[in-house]
Amino acid sequence: MNRLLSRSISISIARRQNTNPSWRKAAGAPVLDHAKSPRTKDPSVRQSSFMSNAIKDSIKSSVLEEAAKKDSSFWDESRIGVTGHSPSIDIEKRLSEVADVDTPINKPDPLNDWYLEAVAPQSQHHELNGFQGDRIHARVPSGVARLNTLVNDPFQLSRPDVHDISETIGNDLVGTDHPVLNSAARYFFTPNEDGKGKGKQVRPVMVMLISRAMEDAANVEKSHLPAAHVYKSQRRLAEITEMIHTASLFHDDVIDGADTRRGQPAAHREFGNKMAILAGDYLLARASICLARLRNVDVVECMSTVIEHLVRGEVLQIKDNRTGVADMEGYLRKNFYKTASLMANSCKSAALLRGNVSGEVVDAAYLYGKHIGVAFQLIDDALDFEGSAASLGKPALADLNAGLSTAPVLFAAENHPELVPAMARKFKEQGDIQLALKCIEETEGVRRTKKLAAIHAEKAMDAIVSALDPSPHRDSLVHLACRVVDRSR
Repeated sequence: MNRLLSRSISISIARRQNTNPSWRKAAGAPVLDHAKSPRTKDPSVRQSSFMSNAIKDSIKSSVLEEAAKKDSSFWDESRIGVTGHSPSIDIEKRLSEVADVDTPINKPDPLNDWYLEAVAPQSQHHELNGFQGDRIHARVPSGVARLNTLVNDPFQLSRPDVHDISETIGNDLVGTDHPVLNSAARYFFTPNEDGKGKGKQVRPVMVMLISRAMEDAANVEKSHLPAAHVYKSQRRLAEITEMIHTASLFHDDVIDGADTRRGQPAAHREFGNKMAILAGDYLLARASICLARLRNVDVVECMSTVIEHLVRGEVLQIKDNRTGVADMEGYLRKNFYKTASLMANSCKSAALLRGNVSGEVVDAAYLYGKHIGVAFQLIDDALDFEGSAASLGKPALADLNAGLSTAPVLFAAENHPELVPAMARKFKEQGDIQLALKCIEETEGVRRTKKLAAIHAEKAMDAIVSALDPSPHRDSLVHLACRVVDRSR
């Protein structure tokens, strides 16, 4: 009987090889050429040999390698090459096209088809909250109204929609019967007396501004769904987005061994590793339930993909942290998975929830969120070298101390090969961090990182301006992109 079963399995596998060789390749196992392969008389031996080889090849073909093959469209479009890291465009040539704050420009930008206006010292960017002196700015396309706190400020304009999101999540969406899990799950949704613990809520703001901008735009057909229903669904999506983001913070801080988050002790320092992980899992479970109740299959697929990407990104970071090997392309891919995917897919989902929206508008919403996400993480990594623990809400130089090579380090390594061995040993030897800081300063690694962030912010603006007619909400999305680059914390 066992011999017959073995033969049946062998025949079934052989059929799959012949009928669907692409499936075999995707699984990481070899596609056998039966015309060339020597056959063994005993089918059980042939089966055993095949399964042994398949298992070995599956182990070699790791999850990371499979992940790298996907999302090729993202990298075809926005891959940034660095000498010594990937054979793509000259990064210095591209970065030089981003003007500094005091550089007047009065010529069309061939990459974005915008007419670039001169940026004067007293430009609209100086009105942004937290502006500090000599900063890199993304160019604002023509036709966008100047920043006005009462008209198109992104945080003021979205305030009626998002001001109570943390309270709603903490009070209505994540309650449990277990007191400790209840406290842990609500940890970042109930700010302390000093106001610490509450995040920037950039993701919910983006979701609601995208939603309102589509409602304002004259070139977007009116939804066939009742306005109250659309708003309620999009508001719930904003809450789901914040829940997924917060869950990722619980998990990240455990993996990284972080001590603080948002100016207060990290959740695992307060409740322990096990409870912090369970709280993150619980938030993801609650987010999934809320997501299913939206009754939109496309949105469920988008947001489920985000959770997969969060895991992929963390695995990529763990891989780099273990080997000490990092490159710009891998770094940007990790940033997309860990940060930009959530922003991109939540903006796309906001468009899908509205209904009656063209594919061009849906794609524009996705591209806006994607490039904002990449820019956001680049600035985060730059601020790690500039800010203080008080301004960042977490320790400065946290990435270097964790052995991570972020964009400023990768830029510095281009001109300082002596930095590569320190990167490989994750800056663990005495003097490694000081060497990295010296090389970053000499090569303007932080400034170049900010310029790269400005490029992505420009792409985000381009996507939304080209897809939607002018309105205060559309312009507020442009100003939000500016703030992402200009922020100091």
